[in-house]
Amino acid sequence: MNEPAFDVVKWVEEERKRVMRNPPVPQPPRERPTIHWTELKEEVSGRAGATDWNHYVKQVGRLLAEGHEGRWVLIVGGEIIDIYDTYEAAYQVRNERFPRQHVLIHQILEREPILRGGGYHRLWRV
Repeated sequence: MNEPAFDVVKWVEEERKRVMRNPPVPQPPRERPTIHWTELKEEVSGRAGATDWNHYVKQVGRLLAEGHEGRWVLIVGGEIIDIYDTYEAAYQVRNERFPRQHVLIHQILEREPILRGGGYHRLWRV
């Protein structure tokens, strides 16, 4: 065996032994960033669904106080239709009663996850 190749094999074996003596400590999973429900902002753009979102922002405190955390609310036209245990149940009612209408199906949470999207709508220099 030639000398440079032997040195690499020896180095790799020594590194493996060193790592096995002091194994790397796994990092705890990163928690998703969230905000408290009191920090939610109303939508002022006037886009479709803004009325439903604004109604949710106004009612979320009451819904949490009533013990609905983790459940799903269906809001149509600024009015709460009902509260469901699963997203699928809320979606089924939406399909049956409100086809092709803008609705809000949202999970009632004390801490809302902050969702960050990619850069699909970035302005590109020409």
